[in-house]
Amino acid sequence: MNSDLKKNYILFLVLSVLVIVAYSAFFTEAPKEKQPAKIDQPASAPATAGDLSGGTGSIRELPAEFEPIKSSYVSKTIKVRSDLYTAEIDTLGGKVVGWNLAEYKKTVDTDSVPVGVINEGKKSFDTILRVKNEKMPELIPFSYKGNTDLVVGTERLDVNLVWKKPGGLAVRKTISFYPGKYFIKENLEIFNGTKRQINQKVHIGWENTVYESGSNSLYEFVSMVGGEVKRTKKPLKETKTFNGETNWFGFGDKYFLSAFLPEIGGDQGLYLQPLDEKGFAGAGFSYPEQRTAAGKSYKVGWKSYFGPKNEPDLKEAGYSLEKSIDYGYVGGLTKIAVVLLKFVNNFFSNFGISIIVLTIFLRVIFLPLTVKSMKSMKGVQNKMKKLKPEIDALKEKYKDDKSTQQAEMMKLYTSNNINPLSSLGGCLPLLIQFPVFIALYFALLYSIDLRHSSFLWVNDLSQPEHLFDVMGIPFRVLPLLMGVSWFFSQKLTPMTTPGSETMELQMKLMQFMPIIFTVMFWGLPSGLILYWTVSNILSVGQQLYINRQVPEEGG
Repeated sequence: MNSDLKKNYILFLVLSVLVIVAYSAFFTEAPKEKQPAKIDQPASAPATAGDLSGGTGSIRELPAEFEPIKSSYVSKTIKVRSDLYTAEIDTLGGKVVGWNLAEYKKTVDTDSVPVGVINEGKKSFDTILRVKNEKMPELIPFSYKGNTDLVVGTERLDVNLVWKKPGGLAVRKTISFYPGKYFIKENLEIFNGTKRQINQKVHIGWENTVYESGSNSLYEFVSMVGGEVKRTKKPLKETKTFNGETNWFGFGDKYFLSAFLPEIGGDQGLYLQPLDEKGFAGAGFSYPEQRTAAGKSYKVGWKSYFGPKNEPDLKEAGYSLEKSIDYGYVGGLTKIAVVLLKFVNNFFSNFGISIIVLTIFLRVIFLPLTVKSMKSMKGVQNKMKKLKPEIDALKEKYKDDKSTQQAEMMKLYTSNNINPLSSLGGCLPLLIQFPVFIALYFALLYSIDLRHSSFLWVNDLSQPEHLFDVMGIPFRVLPLLMGVSWFFSQKLTPMTTPGSETMELQMKLMQFMPIIFTVMFWGLPSGLILYWTVSNILSVGQQLYINRQVPEEGG
């Protein structure tokens, strides 16, 4: 390989590192909670999630005009307390407007406020009733008679809301709370007190902002339709329709979910449409249009879930809601990693220690393969040292004829029982560990069990370490320790590669990998960095053992 090509390889490596550093320093934003955009829609704007006059899942044949809420109407807020949460219900629409979780704090600080699954920034859905040839309010102004400060005890708690329209139409909404559950049940009953048949349709409209800012901050729309889970994490450019039976849908982040569960069979239309270019979107779901005779009533019900993405709690809600947890590309392995971590943690009650123990356990499992691979590499290294004078002589003799040089070197390797590719076997343990690495990545990133778990100076193993900033770049100890341990591990690993100058140059470039991966891992969860650091330290110990088992040639 000529000198210009060598310079190009090195220049490419240096530029790659500079690009990664520059991106990390200047373009990666710190995770933050994004608020929905306030928009003023022109007359020609697309229908919102609460506007059923057009669009997929809409009811064009029913009137779109709403009647105004009477100025005399006084909205009430009903507060419901449980061991798990504090909820707030607005009688205007019978809607959940607040839901704070008692067992989960927003930050790791001791005085942190509870996580708000539903608040001003993260809205709940609206229940909209349309009746043909009747003007209906967009949000029904329910009346409520009872205590506005309630407590969920050992029995089910029902909150009954009622609205009566002049002319005989009446609507009753019952919201049921259950002890020890994050889900509620809602039942809507429409009584036709008129003297004619009515056609009515119940629509669910839900507006929120979807966004993704790196792997540590997101708010997504997630749904399960026809048994298949689909996620929308970035701003939409056009309306998405979901065909098939709607199992559930909702909005959430990595650890918490707000979901609507229809509790009906058959195929129903679900759609998500953009409301602006910044991620504000509206989801819509319609129950089938129904006809109700005079003097009869129509009932429809659903469940709502507002809580953590904790598999046992999600399973209690039903409809495979536990599939809302994002286990990544290797879902099965990620579940196993979570189970193993939780099992080990039962003994140590610290996920940092549990990660170290699990790393040692995995190393023990891979030990026979690793030792065999390391011994093979060490053996090749010894043979190469012995043949070095002959290799150098061939290079000098055929320095102007590269093809002949390579042919003669291959003959030399074959006559000495050296496989030119055998040294690459040292990468095999790393490749085998890679799926485990990915599984642990998703486990540490998305498992709520690891959220806010601390270890030594790291206050949250599921997030990147953040001690302080240096020129706008967060300073972190664990990635530096990982890079140093990787350097020593690589230093002890045989690097002599039989083959062309190209392969030798590639091996030289591998020496820069500790720097490259330190930069790349800078923003990954601390628990993952801890795993890789411990793994590198164990590699150092293994290589020292191999070096004693297979001494240097002539040593």
